[in-house]
This record gives sequence, C-alpha cells and structure tokens, in this order.
Amino acid sequence: MSGRGRGDSSARTGRAGHGGRAAILDELRGLAIVNMIAYHLCYDLVYMHGFDLPWFRGAWAGAWQEYICISFIGIAGVCTKLSRRPYIRAFKVCASALLITAVTLYAYPSQAIVFGILHCLGASMLIRALCGRFLGGLPPVAGFAFALLLALLTWNVTGGVLGFGSFTVKMPAFLYETAWLFPLGFRNANFYSADYFPLFPYLFVFLAGSACGGLAKRLPPAARRVHIRPLAYLGRHSLLIYLLHQPIAIALLGLVF
Repeated sequence: MSGRGRGDSSARTGRAGHGGRAAILDELRGLAIVNMIAYHLCYDLVYMHGFDLPWFRGAWAGAWQEYICISFIGIAGVCTKLSRRPYIRAFKVCASALLITAVTLYAYPSQAIVFGILHCLGASMLIRALCGRFLGGLPPVAGFAFALLLALLTWNVTGGVLGFGSFTVKMPAFLYETAWLFPLGFRNANFYSADYFPLFPYLFVFLAGSACGGLAKRLPPAARRVHIRPLAYLGRHSLLIYLLHQPIAIALLGLVF
C-alpha cells in the first residue's frame, strides 16, 4: 500500500517515469480496495448488526477475503520494488497500523486489530528494505518461485502445521504457548485480533510480488496508461482510503440502524 508518490503523476498522465510504476498497478490496487470495502460492509452487517447473510459465513466469503488480501499484499510487494523511498513508505504504513490498533482498542475492544494487514505490510516492507541487497540479487523468476514455495510451506502455520498436502510436519507446541510470537503466526489460545495477517505466510506473498517488481518496468505502453480513472484514483490513495473506509462505514451503518 502506498500514498501519493513519485510514480503517481505518471499514472495520471499515462506515462511511467524512471523508477515509477505502471498505471495498471494503481488500477489493480483500486480494484482490491473496492473489494475490500464491499467485504467489510458485509462483515459489519453480519457481525455488528446481526444481518443474516448465510453465504458470508461459508467458503465463498473466505475465498473472497483471501483473494482480496493476496492481491493487495502482492501488488504492494511489486510497488515496493519500484519505490525509491522504501523506509519512508514502511514507516508510514507501520505508523498507520499502530494508529488502527490504538483506535480499535479504545473504541471497539471486542474487535481490536492487533496484527492486521497493515501491520503485516509495514513489517514486510521493512524486512524487504533491510534485506533488499540479498533479495534483489535473485533473478525475478527464481525469486518468485522461491517466495511462492515458502508461502505454500507456511500457509498453515497458524494451525500448527508446516507444509501442504500430504507433506506436512507438526510444529513444536512451545511456539504456540508464548505471548509474543503472534506476528509470525504462532498465536496462543488467548490471542485475538479481528484482522489477523501473520508474516507467515503473507511475508512470502509480499516477497513474491517484490520479485516481480523489476518486470513491471518492462510492461508495454498500454499497461502504463490509465484505463479506469476511478480505480486508478483509489489505487493512488489506497492507504488513506483504507484508514477511513471502516470508520465511515461503521458511522453510516450506525445511523441507518
């Protein structure tokens, strides 16, 4: 996620300057924001206002949520690779994440967000910036494949398992008995976060996107032009919209109900 940066003017004009991102990335991120707003509206209706939406409690809603998050985190990884100010972007996202924790703990303690998607993104951005020299040296295809493999291996870490399919190993129980390893996915029975995105596996989703970042510089001109301006606008202001959309939705639904 990012605010307005050096590449935003190129997205508006249809040009991608040196180190900038193609407009298609803004539009894809804008699409993820639209889906995220719709998902959170459904969540608020079901869990805060008691609406009966049976489909939202089923597998389709889970797949929808996973698509939103993977696309959001993956695109953030691509854009971080293109950023000239990775530390500033990372600290901005981390500060926003801490703000969300403070507000939700104060206003909605039963729905507090302790380590949500912004926490995960901010930490992933810092790790990518700190390890950029090593990670940037990998060829894009090799980096993507390696990160994807690690994501698959750690996908079920929160459930106590490493691996996938029939190739699984049970993780040591002591990892899930601590109170401070939850950022990695090792949460104990007392941990709760209304929005929870641990670094395992989502750090590797982010790094898979980052591995593809260099390829974004070689996209054809058509991908660098704005095609759907509303989506491009939402994508350019994704961090601000993410911070504001839930309070606005909760206030509007509160007025209605």
